[in-house]
Amino acid sequence: MFRKTMVLTLAASVLFSSLPRAAVSAELYAEEEAVLFEAGADYPVAPAGKRGQRVVVRALVRPSGKVRERAPLAVALVLDKSGSMASDGKMENAKKGALEALKMLDSRDVAAVVVYDDRASVLVRARTVGRGEDDPAFYRAIQRLRPGGSTALYHGTVTGAAELQPFIDEGYIPRIVLLSDGIANVGPSSTEDLAALGRNLSRQDITITTIGLGLDYNEDLMTALAAESGGNAYFARHGGMLPEIFARDLEDAVTVTARKVRVTLRCPEGVRPVRVIGRQGKVEGSSLEVAIDNLYGGEKYALFEVELPEGQDGTVLKAAELEVEYADAASGTVVRKNAELAVSFSGDAGAVEKNRRSDILSQAELARNAEIREAAVRLADEGKAREAAQLLDERTKQLQAAAPAAGSAAPKLEQEAGYFEELAESLLEAGVFSSSQRKAVLNDAYTQKNQQAPVSGDVEDEEEK
Repeated sequence: MFRKTMVLTLAASVLFSSLPRAAVSAELYAEEEAVLFEAGADYPVAPAGKRGQRVVVRALVRPSGKVRERAPLAVALVLDKSGSMASDGKMENAKKGALEALKMLDSRDVAAVVVYDDRASVLVRARTVGRGEDDPAFYRAIQRLRPGGSTALYHGTVTGAAELQPFIDEGYIPRIVLLSDGIANVGPSSTEDLAALGRNLSRQDITITTIGLGLDYNEDLMTALAAESGGNAYFARHGGMLPEIFARDLEDAVTVTARKVRVTLRCPEGVRPVRVIGRQGKVEGSSLEVAIDNLYGGEKYALFEVELPEGQDGTVLKAAELEVEYADAASGTVVRKNAELAVSFSGDAGAVEKNRRSDILSQAELARNAEIREAAVRLADEGKAREAAQLLDERTKQLQAAAPAAGSAAPKLEQEAGYFEELAESLLEAGVFSSSQRKAVLNDAYTQKNQQAPVSGDVEDEEEK
């Protein structure tokens, strides 16, 4: 059972009213920089006289809107052409998707096309993109693709990475877009193997986006590969979704403003760090740290839970020190920015409620939903369907209770509550998650944790509801 907590978050609109002027560095909004770092609180006024209250802290990064010319991309399209790609129009839609990806690139970018079945091979060596999808070398190679063979997914990824190597130190942003519709069955094929590969390529600044197609791929493996490299992960229920997914991912890639984004929260004496919410993170002494990785065209945030000491009415507490570190995507320059959060305490419940930020509260709830999704899958995998359903039912009640205070996000929380309720009923009836359900639940969790934009065609088939 999950305990309801009051949420305190670092939000932009409250930063300047809640902090001493000196606490905000002048560089925070420097016009020449591509990224803004914002801090605030969903409850900048906390209730006085409470011991051990846990609060959630948010750090927000977003593009400044003053971005210089974007950095060039080096993209490897790594496509599954195993025998299973012959069915349901998968291969034809994969071709369309690859061509849609090329549309997003221009003459400053380079691209390669790699395919794999029993082995990996390079169809087009990494080279400057000429006329997007109409570049003859790319167009002819992609259109000639024919399915057949097994699934050497590991070697396909490694081959794609090799094509990007010459460009890593030349100012390019390297990215692999990997498509698979089946189980890796040639070469290293465990989730641990692919996670280790993702970590290794991340250290080489290579990001991997994974696209799982249909119901036969290994979602644990594909998600681990994406997560360890800081990339996106997609579940395409059918081939018709591929063109939009490829285009969406490359649209993200061409709007990268910052890379290797990392946020650290440091607690002063008396404030105890508890955990990172939603994302992978770590606790070290009095600090919490989380990697956000790439910042695309929109904002991203990190959520931290801390425990405050008891505060007296009218007092102000320095609740957290925050730092964001990132590499400017255009120049490669490492930038650091700092901010402080001050929380005031009040015995006036009306004042506490008046200063509440409902949008931040709802973000914290959605991040918790991602954790619940993953926990439910783990329980079901262990044969504990009843326990998983109970967890989902409890979360349904929590969301229903949280929705009235969520402002404009209330419909979303209510929708999520209904979803968890239906999922619990389905799980109790069947005793297991269906293949489609399991993939959808885990992909939704990943999307929520990483604030990845969903794909418009990403809806469950009626037969799976």
